[in-house]
Amino acid sequence: MMLQRLGILLLLVACGFTGYYLVERHYWQEDEQVAPDAEKPLFTAENVESTSYNAKGIRSYRLESEHIEHFQKIDETHFNEPVLWTYSDGKEEEWRVSSNFAVLEGNRTLVMTGKVRIFNLLPDAQIKVVTTEQLTLDLVTRDFWSDTETDITGVSLQTRGEKSKGNFGTHQMELIDQVKSRYEPKSK
Repeated sequence: MMLQRLGILLLLVACGFTGYYLVERHYWQEDEQVAPDAEKPLFTAENVESTSYNAKGIRSYRLESEHIEHFQKIDETHFNEPVLWTYSDGKEEEWRVSSNFAVLEGNRTLVMTGKVRIFNLLPDAQIKVVTTEQLTLDLVTRDFWSDTETDITGVSLQTRGEKSKGNFGTHQMELIDQVKSRYEPKSK
């Protein structure tokens, strides 16, 4: 009988300790707020297409990418295989810009790297294709610049320079430093 009472007492002590442990562990402790890891993206997405409009509601550009990662702490979005389409008056596609990788800094500056290809999509354009390894583009003003060698191919024209700058809206481009050109007039 004494042994039975001792067993019941030990069972009650074990149940009491387990109950106290569970209540203390789950109800009395405050929840900890974990800060996001700055080295990991806040979100990722696959096969993304985003269209941006100006203040007047006119389509400005469309950005497509196979994979994106957004880092909130540093306010950057990384794009794999991005393609940027710019529009004339929100309707007609003007330019198609593609690269291997791009970083959107804030909501304004897009830095494209790795086999940057710029195609002029307007039918009567004199400049057809621009190639470089790095391009920085201000998405608001549509100004762009590159500090890497840039090749421009156009109608009867090939030209190369060490750097370039221009504006997609005005269709002006300027090659800077060690510019070499080859012009072949159209034969009649």
